[in-house]
Amino acid sequence: MSLLRWRTRAALLLTVLFAVLGTSTALAHEGRDVGDYNFVVGFLNEPAVEGMLNGVSIRITALETEDDHGDHGAGMDMGDGMAMGGEIDLVSHGGVFVDELAAGAHYEFTFDHDFENLTVPFHAHPIETQGSIMVGHEGELAGEVVIEIHENGFQPAMVMIQAGTIVKFENHMSEATVVMSGPLGDAAPAAEDSHTASNAVLGLTTLQVEVTHVASSVSQIMDLKEAWNSPGQYKAEFIPTAPGPYNFRFFGDIDGQVVDESFESSNTTFDEVTPATEIQFPVQISAPRETENAARGALDTANSAAVDASDASDSASTATLLGIVALILGLLGLILGGLAFQRSGKKA
Repeated sequence: MSLLRWRTRAALLLTVLFAVLGTSTALAHEGRDVGDYNFVVGFLNEPAVEGMLNGVSIRITALETEDDHGDHGAGMDMGDGMAMGGEIDLVSHGGVFVDELAAGAHYEFTFDHDFENLTVPFHAHPIETQGSIMVGHEGELAGEVVIEIHENGFQPAMVMIQAGTIVKFENHMSEATVVMSGPLGDAAPAAEDSHTASNAVLGLTTLQVEVTHVASSVSQIMDLKEAWNSPGQYKAEFIPTAPGPYNFRFFGDIDGQVVDESFESSNTTFDEVTPATEIQFPVQISAPRETENAARGALDTANSAAVDASDASDSASTATLLGIVALILGLLGLILGGLAFQRSGKKA
């Protein structure tokens, strides 16, 4: 192997190493091509926690056409060691492979010669960690390579293989996991990448998002604002006040292209909102919605009791009134009876 090639591989290793070390602050998003654009959607901050400031995040980049970059053969260098082939999507989540593995299950994928000289990032949910597979020529691993999935990450997290090698992902956790290609964070390179910055869609004002809490079906339309110092990224901040999955529906148009696309949180897309009690320590505090529900229940009970008491009071008042009327009528009867008796005596 030539000195230049070794230097190139060393640079790739350092790049991927920094990416792996930085996954603790990465975001789990879903990437998807929508017409002439690529959307990368998720929460602004993940994991998303109930009651904490968060919001919708969408990064929009224009897709390249063949006229934009010409014929580059096997792939196009993205400038950070992660290449995109002409027909291979290494950027979107699950663009190359995706599979849900039960505890103890495995998944195999063969990296044929179309992947030669490419670096394929991959990640898994819910462990939220990233790895990479570098496909090269002779001198690398061949045949079958096993990557184990553990609660603390992949073992190994980086492999260098020959084209034609089978990579076998094994789930060594006690719960199911989803493994897929694509970077753990935004499915687009960093904002400082000149390639990405040149394709970012800027100054967009014709797109809105409808946010829906799936369990309750409560929804609200929000305006998207351009994120500062992050070309192509737009956000709509809000505080999720209930846990579970959320649906983000983007509608409007981009430069005349009509958009009506929905993204929903799940174990294969982006994270659901986590109850605040799951990360509270040492004392778990009731969520505002739980306190509100309890207060509303107590208020309803008190109102019901007040109504019952009012009904009982009304009934008692009615009975008292009827008793008084009966007494008066009785007295009148006695008086009239007495008068009648006196008159009868005088006649006699």
